[in-house]
Amino acid sequence: MILIMPDNIEQIKENINLYDGVILSIDKFSVNVRYTVSIDDIDSIIKLIPDKEIFISLNKNIENNELDELERILLELNNYNIKGVLYSDVAIVTYKNKLNYDLVWAQEHLVTNYETINYWYSKGVNYAYLSSDLNINEIKDITNNSKCKLMANLFGYNSMFVSKRHIVDNYLKYFNIKDDSKVHYIKKEGKVYPIIDANYTYAYSNNIFNGVRDYYNMNVDYYVVNGFLIDNTKFCKLLSIIGNISIENVEKSALQIDDSFSNIDDGFLHKEIVSKVK
Repeated sequence: MILIMPDNIEQIKENINLYDGVILSIDKFSVNVRYTVSIDDIDSIIKLIPDKEIFISLNKNIENNELDELERILLELNNYNIKGVLYSDVAIVTYKNKLNYDLVWAQEHLVTNYETINYWYSKGVNYAYLSSDLNINEIKDITNNSKCKLMANLFGYNSMFVSKRHIVDNYLKYFNIKDDSKVHYIKKEGKVYPIIDANYTYAYSNNIFNGVRDYYNMNVDYYVVNGFLIDNTKFCKLLSIIGNISIENVEKSALQIDDSFSNIDDGFLHKEIVSKVK
């Protein structure tokens, strides 16, 4: 199934026939996105797409003073026909018995092995959102041994880090620079990385990840297409290509996507990751 993580409401409205579900991010309780909605907006969006699977992202680390509001949101979501909530902070799991929807372990770079996934399954968590740091052999190992349903990124800028510090705003203030841009860019070693300073600071990969060539090799339950910084017209074309993938045309489909963007790569899918201390 294809889930979209939209960058704006138009990506939801204009592509209704091209995806199976949506990941909606809640204001002040989600990170690594710039399009968020309030809990009060959920009902109107669900009415726009009544036949789609809806997942809600609450993937930030929760602070003590946010626990009451977190509980209110979690219980309020019981009133809607949603499939599940993506979480990073394990505080959310403690509410499991009060919820009538599933939970998705979505702890960014930590969702890297089936043993931990199966641990959370034993605690009542039925989904896991795989890290973008995995190669294809590691993904296969997880899919062969996991008890949870799995999500994986298929396309889009990958998250590199999130910081509670306002890194960009502090820099601009310190050097007395006036810049009202919504998206900033860091240039390093010939590469350019998008960075956003909102309620948190988010940095993204230099290249756009295209995992379409490994669509059948991943063999996960849900493929996530991230619309962040993707032009709406290109996003529509992208979803149309993905919606028509078959074993016979998967390479052709991947090439079509490559040709539509200037900065494509396949992330870590075909890299053996070895960390060394310099």
